[in-house]
Amino acid sequence: MHELLFYHVTRVTPTWEVTCFFVLHGVCVVVEVGLMKWLGHKWKVHWAISGPITVAFVAATAAWLFFPPLLRDGADQRSIEELNNVVHCVMRKFQGRE
Repeated sequence: MHELLFYHVTRVTPTWEVTCFFVLHGVCVVVEVGLMKWLGHKWKVHWAISGPITVAFVAATAAWLFFPPLLRDGADQRSIEELNNVVHCVMRKFQGRE
């Protein structure tokens, strides 16, 4: 489904990077839950350590797999341009010019 959404935005054949991003995160969740069950609750990483590690992992994998399909094809620039058009349209409407 994510590849379909990315195709709708970019109009480029899917590269499966987005799917790999979500599969990797799913595998990591399965491994984490498996380790928690295997180790029990005897060994637990403090949230002040696990939180930043999680954020860093998500940011690194997003930069590696999630964002490149959008940035490679200029979808970010088209989105910014479209948002500017919407803002200008709304501003004209409130200023009384149509």
